[in-house]
Amino acid sequence: MFDMRKATLKTGLLLLAIIGFAGCTESSRKPEAVFTEDTDDFRATAGEFGPRDDMPGAALYTTHCSHCHDGTVPKAPHIVWLELMTPKTILAAMNEGIMQQQSSHLTDEERRHITEYLTLTPAVSDTTTSIPWCENRSLSAEKPPAAIGWGHDTSRYTSLTYGGIEKALVPGLKLKWSFVFPGALRARSQPSVGYEAIYAGSQDGTVYAFDLETGCVKWTFEASAEVRTGIVLTNDGPPLALFGDILAKLYAVNALTGELVWQQKVDDHPSATLTGTPAYYLGNIYVPVSSLEVTAAADPAYPCCSFRGSILAMNAANGEELWRHYTIPTLPKDVNRTNVGTPVLAPSGAPVWSSPTVDVRRNRLYVGTGENYSSPADANSDAVIAINMETGERVWQRQSTAG
Repeated sequence: MFDMRKATLKTGLLLLAIIGFAGCTESSRKPEAVFTEDTDDFRATAGEFGPRDDMPGAALYTTHCSHCHDGTVPKAPHIVWLELMTPKTILAAMNEGIMQQQSSHLTDEERRHITEYLTLTPAVSDTTTSIPWCENRSLSAEKPPAAIGWGHDTSRYTSLTYGGIEKALVPGLKLKWSFVFPGALRARSQPSVGYEAIYAGSQDGTVYAFDLETGCVKWTFEASAEVRTGIVLTNDGPPLALFGDILAKLYAVNALTGELVWQQKVDDHPSATLTGTPAYYLGNIYVPVSSLEVTAAADPAYPCCSFRGSILAMNAANGEELWRHYTIPTLPKDVNRTNVGTPVLAPSGAPVWSSPTVDVRRNRLYVGTGENYSSPADANSDAVIAINMETGERVWQRQSTAG
């Protein structure tokens, strides 16, 4: 089976071990080049399992999972995304989630082996962290969020009126409360404040509403996978919290209770993801879609690439799609062959990683795009695109560096 981790490392990572420095003489010893064969070496728990290919889950994954998670089946996440998940998320998908039917023939032990093979983390419950639930879990709709911060204003400026902290008070600030995310090694979701709470996503897909004063937990919501976007709070209608996970699913939950209002997978491509925080304006949510298809392309047999970045406009109240604007207007075509005969598809890529900017006066939306995934490059990558907010039509684009 092709090992994506090793291929990625061999193409992009070189560690130099400097043995010593004794001046520029003929007898000076030159630095030795030491190659790290696998990203598994950087995982703290990797050593518990031995060589990854020898793990019991390796053969199980190849037999039962790889044919759908190789990047060629729509809606089935590529293995790159599975490897980024926590054991809790993968087990939940197989035991009671979307993969329950496909894994029904597997024993509990086999599911655990597959989970540990993918995550290189023991598939055990986190018993070290208990959630500090609030005695009173109600939240007030009478204190909606200000239209600042992620999802509303990308200027990253908060006035004294809303922030409430004068300059002279900054040196004396002290920790008020803290929270340990269970089973997490990272926290990428930018928090939002409103309705007397702080909202944030986590690595295992749990979204939390914390009491603003004490840090106790008002409610939690379980997304399908890690939530990296900020939590966008509405302030002009039903109180909603909107966010996306790394499997390209967008969620709208009741900001006061955490109950699901609607969810939708915004792109069926196996490598699609949501990392940029959506922008909210007058009842609509504008969602930036990106992907990690470039990692799938490390496999010499993978036809690279078929993903196109996009911006999706949706009704925030019910999830209805209003329009979709692809950063690359045309579908990728077979333009070449690699040295091993694999098709090269182009143009592709131009993902949208960042949060869109809303221009109210001009009724436009501005987005920045990433690189093309395959050659030849086109005029849509590494560019700024202006989009009509009502129609989704492109107004203009600017690529500062062509090619």
